[in-house]
Amino acid sequence: MMKAPPAAKWWIDLGLIAAAFAILPFLMPGGSLDLNPFTGHRLPFHAGFVDLATTILAFSLLALGFNLLFGHSGELSFGHAMFFAIGAYVSALFSKGFNVTGTLCGVGIGSLQLHHDAVNNLWISLILSLGLAALSAWLLARLIVPRSSGIYYAMITLASAQVIYFLAFHCSELSGGEDGVQGVARPSLPGFPVDWLSQSGGLHMYLFAALITFVAVAFNYWVVRSPFGSVLHALRENRQRARFLGYDANKYRVNAFVLSALFPALGGWLWTYFQQAINPDAGSVDYSGRVVMMSLLGGIHSFVGPMIGAFVYWDIQNSASQVTRFWPAAPGAVFVVFVLAAPEGINGLVESLRTALRRRSFNETARETEDAGGEVLP
Repeated sequence: MMKAPPAAKWWIDLGLIAAAFAILPFLMPGGSLDLNPFTGHRLPFHAGFVDLATTILAFSLLALGFNLLFGHSGELSFGHAMFFAIGAYVSALFSKGFNVTGTLCGVGIGSLQLHHDAVNNLWISLILSLGLAALSAWLLARLIVPRSSGIYYAMITLASAQVIYFLAFHCSELSGGEDGVQGVARPSLPGFPVDWLSQSGGLHMYLFAALITFVAVAFNYWVVRSPFGSVLHALRENRQRARFLGYDANKYRVNAFVLSALFPALGGWLWTYFQQAINPDAGSVDYSGRVVMMSLLGGIHSFVGPMIGAFVYWDIQNSASQVTRFWPAAPGAVFVVFVLAAPEGINGLVESLRTALRRRSFNETARETEDAGGEVLP
């Protein structure tokens, strides 16, 4: 069972994450805020690179939710992007509005009319996105948790995601079909100009996304290191032993599934306002596969692993797309190398190097102590 860190360590961890968010736009390929090597002058922000940083934040939330389920609970989901799509579509339809008459998903609804006017309210949109994602996750978890585990669990989540994708693709009267929902206006923030999120070439949107993501990361950090998180780790390591200790395994598994759905829904909510559009691809197998790749690249048994994996994945994809038309192969090749050479991901590799350096430092200290005639404590 994973031990909780010292009480004084939490602010260091979250402080480092906040600092990483602050410098993320500066780390993008080509430099979001470069120093000209010839003149020493700083170049202005490039919207493309700031936008890439915002993309990384949205997919970090998707990876964070997946890793809460897989890395900390031991439950593999091949369809976690469905909650990303639910959060995205709910926010898009709520903000833009819709008007459906006659048919819905190819089924006649007679004189029934579904109508909703556009609403400029960021927080109600957020509540609806998280609420519907949590409700759908709870219903699905109550269905599959008592009846399946392992590969069967994973395949049911994949099939469920395909249902969401099918509905988004074929319910064109509501979802826009293949084209999706376009022209979603970015809502205004209380106390800010109406179009503040659209100003400064994407920088304001990034700042807003970074703040929301940091709050979500802090909540995830608290969950993972709480007694609830310790039980999840116990279930991951040995479910039968956890049951013998008196824990209701299915109850914790359901709760973990619901919590893990909130983060992708939040990422989808941010993604919709960032892109100002959403299409069925958000709930596709491709997106679900990406999040598995991100988590494994960063390290599934670490807290920051999914965020590192999201950064590396999009960094590789963006860099490769600028030099070759075969860029989709680049993330896959890197993924294969890491799975074979470093199964614990980037974070695990860093931890292994740190352990090796500490062992080397200890051995050198022990050797100096022995040479001085002292006693080396075990």
